[in-house]
Amino acid sequence: MRERPGRFPWRPERVRVGTVGRPHGLDGAFVVEGPCGWYGFEVGSRLLADGRPTGVRRRAGTEVRPLVALEGHDDRDAAEALRGVALELPRGALPDPEEDSWFRFDLIGCVAVSGDRELGRVTDVEDGVAHDVLVLDDPEHTRIPFVAALVPSVDVPGRRIEIVEGLL
Repeated sequence: MRERPGRFPWRPERVRVGTVGRPHGLDGAFVVEGPCGWYGFEVGSRLLADGRPTGVRRRAGTEVRPLVALEGHDDRDAAEALRGVALELPRGALPDPEEDSWFRFDLIGCVAVSGDRELGRVTDVEDGVAHDVLVLDDPEHTRIPFVAALVPSVDVPGRRIEIVEGLL
């Protein structure tokens, strides 16, 4: 499944931990595009690349910009052939988030509501200077700071995020 980086449809059984980006070096390594940092990219970890099982043979880079090489992809051409491929893990392979914290991919697709009014669906969670920002699919692409004072309730299983009344 090839999709634009940054689009992470919600699927509870599998979690996209990134998308193969541009090649890096000559040994088959590539930049991982996406929001999940190191989850699933430890050497020896098993993940799905375009739905097919594979393993991580090398990792480098930073949490913000991981560099990864997969088994069976040993040169730059092989890495280039993977560009745009979804990298996924079984949901159970991820640790449970800490209390009052969520994975970004769990928030994407949730409906933001304020009182009885539906504001839109969350399409992205952006890095802000001081906190994350929810981006809605309304015509203005409304951005809501993801802080407890403005977002008092998050119900991931119910796919619903409560926004304080009067904000919008």
